[in-house]
Amino acid sequence: MTLLLGVDNGGTRVKLLLAREVGGRFEHVRTDDAPTPRGPGAMDELAVLTRTFLAGDRADAFGITVAGILDETSGVVATSANMRWLEGLAPARELSDRLDIAGVAVQDGVATAIAEAVLGAGRGADDVFVLALGTGIAGAHVVGGAVRKGAHGGAGEIGHLAAGRGEKCTCGQSGCLESLLGGTRLGARWDRARGVDASSTALDVVLAAERGDGTARAILDEATTALAHSLLSVMAMIDPGVIVIGGGLSNSPTWIIDPAVDKAHRQATFHAVPPIVRAQLGTWAGAWGAVVTAGHRMSGERRLERTETV
Repeated sequence: MTLLLGVDNGGTRVKLLLAREVGGRFEHVRTDDAPTPRGPGAMDELAVLTRTFLAGDRADAFGITVAGILDETSGVVATSANMRWLEGLAPARELSDRLDIAGVAVQDGVATAIAEAVLGAGRGADDVFVLALGTGIAGAHVVGGAVRKGAHGGAGEIGHLAAGRGEKCTCGQSGCLESLLGGTRLGARWDRARGVDASSTALDVVLAAERGDGTARAILDEATTALAHSLLSVMAMIDPGVIVIGGGLSNSPTWIIDPAVDKAHRQATFHAVPPIVRAQLGTWAGAWGAVVTAGHRMSGERRLERTETV
């Protein structure tokens, strides 16, 4: 039996999760969360929070998430837009020195994808593509419990699949999925279409569509058509066994997920359309991903058996 600690060090809250791993299977022990420590003394405060959470239990290893760009070889944070004090630090090494527990850092998006693939909606499949729909749109291809990042670390950028036409994206291309479906872009497009100076959100667009607003419905129709095309592109390129869709926009399945999946099925030709399912682990996915990453490091293996207990 191995006790593993997951530390999801988010921009607002830090989530702590203790799990028991027996023969590659994970069992939940307990969870807690607290405001994220900030500033130069953040790692000291995080160590205090962690010791209090462990309450006498001795974890064999921990994983900690990083919101930003992480050098996986050195464990050093290159950039973190929301937590600048982490830049230049190796969070796992810093926390390990304070707790005297072996640790490993993992980028937060990677942690979420691994958790959903191994423990969540993709459980039981060896080949899973995880898609997160939010302000930005991210993707990750998880095979055998490990994320395939590509030769230069840029694989999975489904948000920037571009048709070469349409709205200008923040990346510089035109017609990217993110420019049509990203949370803030949906609201901005609805405002422009109505000729109003507002800061509408994706939720505002969905609520307007529910009230029968034709403009909102047209914008959502265009966005879900783009999502369907992107899903078909993923199927054509990597042929995943399961596609998992999470992120804030997945909380509006009637207006976003269901129409896109329906369109993908209707527009598929040669494509093998796999099960397309909603993510299951919610806000705790990052912490579970940190636990799985710690387990991989402890076992020296890239794959652990799927679990039924989370």
